[in-house]
Amino acid sequence: MGNKRRRRRRRLRRSEAKAIFRLIQVAFCALVVILCVQFFLHRYIRKFDERIIIQGVSVGNTDVSGLNAKKAKEKVKEELSAYADEKMELSLEDGRKGETTLGELGFTVKGLDAVIQEAVDYGKKGNALSCYRILKRAQKNKNEKVFEVSYQVSEKAAGKVLNAAFSDQLNLPENARVTLDGNDVKVIEEKPGEVVDTKKTVKSINKFLGSDWNGKGGTIKAALTYTDPEVTKKDLKDMTDLLGSYTTYYGSDGSGRSQNIESGADHINGAIIKPGEEFSANEAMEPYTEENGFTEAASYEDDKVVQSMGGGICQVSTTLYNAVLYSELEVTQRSPHTMLVSYVQPSQDAAIADDVLDLRFKNNLETPVYIEGVLADGNITFNIYGKDTRDSGRTLEFVSETTGTDLPDGKRFIATDDSIGNYYTLSQAQAAVSAQLWKVVYVDGEEVSRDVINNSQYVPSKETVAVGTASANEADTEKMNQAILSQDESQIMNMIQQLTGTGNASQTGESDGAADTNGIADGAAGTNGTTDGTGTADGV
Repeated sequence: MGNKRRRRRRRLRRSEAKAIFRLIQVAFCALVVILCVQFFLHRYIRKFDERIIIQGVSVGNTDVSGLNAKKAKEKVKEELSAYADEKMELSLEDGRKGETTLGELGFTVKGLDAVIQEAVDYGKKGNALSCYRILKRAQKNKNEKVFEVSYQVSEKAAGKVLNAAFSDQLNLPENARVTLDGNDVKVIEEKPGEVVDTKKTVKSINKFLGSDWNGKGGTIKAALTYTDPEVTKKDLKDMTDLLGSYTTYYGSDGSGRSQNIESGADHINGAIIKPGEEFSANEAMEPYTEENGFTEAASYEDDKVVQSMGGGICQVSTTLYNAVLYSELEVTQRSPHTMLVSYVQPSQDAAIADDVLDLRFKNNLETPVYIEGVLADGNITFNIYGKDTRDSGRTLEFVSETTGTDLPDGKRFIATDDSIGNYYTLSQAQAAVSAQLWKVVYVDGEEVSRDVINNSQYVPSKETVAVGTASANEADTEKMNQAILSQDESQIMNMIQQLTGTGNASQTGESDGAADTNGIADGAAGTNGTTDGTGTADGV
């Protein structure tokens, strides 16, 4: 009996071992199959560029198939511009209404970067079998996948726009300010006021732009909030004296240059500089964009006058520079123009050029100072107020001294759209000038010191002559252009004679506004200066 039981147990163990072995074989084969399938699937998926969105994928209403993330984002934003002009009417509870557009409100897609990344990853990340099926459909152009988006406007973009939409209808808060009342310094008290509640109003707009938005504008209820101004009379308690003032004439003729000067003055007006704080004229005025109140006008680029955004702002910084000198604040950065300007004497100017050239100064007093910008009768004035601790008998004079001049030889010839034969002076030659600025201090009318505070070098500019090139015969125009490229006056005159059959070019005279040889005009005054009011701006 015992032997039989042992034999049965051995047979059972052998049978179980065989079963386990078969299971292992089956499992191994299954694993091999799975690995092979996974290898095949992943190999197939890797054929597709992981940076490129597959066929049949849209973000909202925008087809982004075949694009990388950057291009897809650009396309979505480009198609969003179609909605930019959709009108949004804003209404207040008391019936006042305003209007703006989605574009002005900063219309965009919520979480656009994340949505774009989902589109890029679609069919290439996640379950391999699902990805395989998606990619197969995409290859057969049977894939249709839309990543739904939510549209929104941002508080940052909408802030100013919402208040501007109601234009003069809101009683906006007014900062306390400092001004002159005759010869007395006067602080005008602040006024609290109403502004659009940006947070609540944007929330209402975004609710309107929900998932069922039909792509059209609409009417939104705007919310108001009441607020105190940023600057109060208490903040200006130390503004008891006029520290320094300076005026230059710019014309106020409605030109782009005038607009830029007026906009620049408005950006600086009301600035408060705390003790030890440094002020940057460039940072106060930038960016030089239409949205920020600027336009194109003439400005200096090396020894040429060119059109650029914000042309004319250098007169703003120059006027401020001289007010700072009379206030005896610490100038930390100042640069002259490349060429002379007409609204101040040499070495009294201060150029601005994006982030390259700037006027910067520090409040070296123990109390704050306040800058007032005044525009009146074509003049720009900066008044700087604070607590004056200087001796009452102390007065200043700033004297410009030209230490060297060198008039350039030759002429510069430029092609114009005038007909061939026209030949006239656009601007006179301007000398290379070396100059320095003296600070002269008087006490009770007696000179006590005289020091050089800056040295300036101005590059020369040749006489600029306009030469007409227009002709019904293109070959003649080309010949004239080639002659101008030579910058040889005799060659240019010979070509004019050859093409017109005459011995003389048509002298149409100098263009308006040509500079004189030193480029200097009166018309600027500081606290201790005088003016005859005849100065003219030179366009830079």
